[in-house]
Amino acid sequence: MTVIDVHTHMYPPAYMSLLRSRKSIPYVCSFPDDPSAGDRLVILPAEDTASTSRGRPIGPEYFDVDEKLTFMRNHGMDVSVISLANPWLDWLPSSEAAEVARTVNDDVELMCTEHEGKLYAFGTLPLSAPVEQVTAEIKRLASLKHHRGIVMGTSGLGSGLDDPALDPIYAAIEENEQLIFLHPHYGLPTSVYGQRASDYGHVLPLALGFPLETTIAVTRMLLSGVWDRHPKLQVLLAHSGGTLPFLAGESKAVSRMMLI
Repeated sequence: MTVIDVHTHMYPPAYMSLLRSRKSIPYVCSFPDDPSAGDRLVILPAEDTASTSRGRPIGPEYFDVDEKLTFMRNHGMDVSVISLANPWLDWLPSSEAAEVARTVNDDVELMCTEHEGKLYAFGTLPLSAPVEQVTAEIKRLASLKHHRGIVMGTSGLGSGLDDPALDPIYAAIEENEQLIFLHPHYGLPTSVYGQRASDYGHVLPLALGFPLETTIAVTRMLLSGVWDRHPKLQVLLAHSGGTLPFLAGESKAVSRMMLI
């Protein structure tokens, strides 16, 4: 039986270079006076402190393809479908997003080509760019040999995945027979975790916030009629669907009551 890992992240060289060149969120930094801290990825305002433990560690397993292949061998994985982890490209200025997306996606395609049969990918969209540039990249991704869909966060164009402004993008994804790998990013507001949440590192936002973020995002899509307008739109949910498998029945029952 072939074992395929569809939820595995990598930052290709072009993307790492971009993050290392930045001093504002998002960025990757290291500390020559504290080598034990390693590389740190900072993507949220609350993480942007003076501490050498700011953000989260980002080791070579995230950007070294040989490390990725070693991980696959050690865990009995035959094929990986790699994707960028958050923050993707949502933060880029509109004028730069399309060009960066092409560069990053081509970088990932090259990695897959160099390891034929082992690596495939979900592409990344320049969502801050004009919509015609976004749909052009969707069409281009569909032509790349090793790309199998698109990774997307829950914010969409900034107003969630139930935003009607996403309709032409969903239509292009449908038309080009791509799927969306839906992945959380921001979690829930930090206030929901209580005053001592920071004592527990990233446990609460990642273990609890991420699954709930996914559940809320896809439920909003359903309630807003996204699949009524785009019945062939395929969406693969990260983290086993968040809490949706457990709450789908309750959501359906409540929505029926509220819509009567």
